[in-house]
Amino acid sequence: MTHTTIKQILDSLNTLQEQLMSLPDDMLLSIDPRDNDSLDKGVNFIKEFNRNMMQFTQSAARIAEQVKTHFGINPEEDELEQGNDSRSSRERITKELDKTQAYNLQDDFTYKRPYGFVLEDVAVKGIKTWKSMYLQILSAMKTINPILYSSLTKEEKFISRRGNPLFSETGKELRVAEKMNDNFYAEVNLSANMIRRNMSEILTHFGVDPLVMKVYMREDRDAE
Repeated sequence: MTHTTIKQILDSLNTLQEQLMSLPDDMLLSIDPRDNDSLDKGVNFIKEFNRNMMQFTQSAARIAEQVKTHFGINPEEDELEQGNDSRSSRERITKELDKTQAYNLQDDFTYKRPYGFVLEDVAVKGIKTWKSMYLQILSAMKTINPILYSSLTKEEKFISRRGNPLFSETGKELRVAEKMNDNFYAEVNLSANMIRRNMSEILTHFGVDPLVMKVYMREDRDAE
């Protein structure tokens, strides 16, 4: 099996996970709150789905990490190109991205695939997953304000009413943790629209207007 085939398999696994994560969002829209039978069926489905999805996500993450480590590859970084080092690179990437439609953080990202984004002095293309975009935004915020970034693990607004945090110093409290650096882990078991909402809240927290962020989709480019 070639590295190209392995990368394609991992890309498909990532895409499947993110599409499955968006399914409960659709289910909620199909539930009629005035119909008790519809409510019962919908809620029971989502509860069972969430349990199965958690097992699948955790297993898929372990498999992906095992494959990437064994073969020394990371498909999510194959096409990744960042334009935050020089003005010329930012302008070049921005110009290429602007050939397709730009979205913002108020749009619906369900079943869409990301390709890149432009945010102030940062331009990135070649993104394959919403998780990757989310981590790129967090890295950008770390550059803007390292102290505020470090305090995210203690910020109450990023802890749900049920006590589930988005960020952690150890990762133990998270369902699926992604290590950003020592003493900072991010929850990545999130649907595309959950990531969209989180990015908007994070940008606001750092004093950045979420509407200035331009998001570009992979299917737009693939259709050219």
